[in-house]
Amino acid sequence: MRAKGHAGMALLITFSTLSLLKLTSMKCIITAFLTVAAVTIPDIDIKLEIRHRKYTHNILAALILGLVLALIYYPLGWYVGFIAGFSAVMIHVLGDLFTIMPFAPLWPFYKKEVSLKWFRYDNSIANNVFWILGVIAFFTYFLFIYTEIGYTLTELFKEAVGSI
Repeated sequence: MRAKGHAGMALLITFSTLSLLKLTSMKCIITAFLTVAAVTIPDIDIKLEIRHRKYTHNILAALILGLVLALIYYPLGWYVGFIAGFSAVMIHVLGDLFTIMPFAPLWPFYKKEVSLKWFRYDNSIANNVFWILGVIAFFTYFLFIYTEIGYTLTELFKEAVGSI
């Protein structure tokens, strides 16, 4: 998956989670934004010219990035950085599971390589769909949590559907 698709998936998962759990604290929002910002870090393996999806696309990499961000963002609370780093890698891994190239997401604990083979990493439709869904989840969160606009739109939609 391309950076746009990963960012969209991170927006979709983080802001949908915040919405469903009705989490509105600034620490939760910062954690969500840090997750989105860090979601492409696993693809550093491409820049480093090491085997793609081996060392940076797995649960161990998620734990390591979580610990690194926990140290960096310690003043906010160590858990903010840890959750953001761990979630960023795991969301990235989830996105790459949809693609054709198999890899071992539980490495080094379990070395079996897997792939759902739904689409190629560069499939523009898949990447754009995740991006659009993520942006919708992001704006929906703020419309419903911080304004009355979301609820007003919901009522207008119910009335429009009811009149058909």
